[in-house]
Amino acid sequence: MSHVSYKDEKLSLSDELVDVGYMAENIEVVDTAKNNLIVKRSHLDHAMTILISFPKSIFDEIYRLDEFLSMIQVEVHCYAIFGEYCDEIARIEKDLKKIKIVFDDFKEFKELYGTEIVTGSMAGDLCKSIFLISKDGAIFYIDILDDLEKRFDLERLQIELNKAYLTYTGAGCHG
Repeated sequence: MSHVSYKDEKLSLSDELVDVGYMAENIEVVDTAKNNLIVKRSHLDHAMTILISFPKSIFDEIYRLDEFLSMIQVEVHCYAIFGEYCDEIARIEKDLKKIKIVFDDFKEFKELYGTEIVTGSMAGDLCKSIFLISKDGAIFYIDILDDLEKRFDLERLQIELNKAYLTYTGAGCHG
């Protein structure tokens, strides 16, 4: 079982973590207007997809990520995923340039990607994670922070975005 920590508390994650190289899954979510939406693993425009999950109480880093992702020169569909619908979180989407906020009300993301915190004071919530999905729908890069108080490594994400863009072959390894 994987573990993360928050303020000196050890939290366990679901055993179902997907791995790099596997085909990503489409997930059904709820958008900020409370409409059902399918977040797809691949797109007709051959754009990459970034799925970023946050616990509902730790999402201030979303603005830093949005600024970074809004400067990316290639087409990337970016989603910030939260465990369940929350008006307070939905309202911040208007302040974002690139990231679309969605909610895992159907629990597909947490179950298919293994991002659910299953023990401790945050049980049932999502951990902080980034999944970069290549143009062909395969999981190219995963960053699950072991300490929820840490920030994502944007330099590493930039490197992985560049690699994913340059190594696209047009066919997935598990497609």
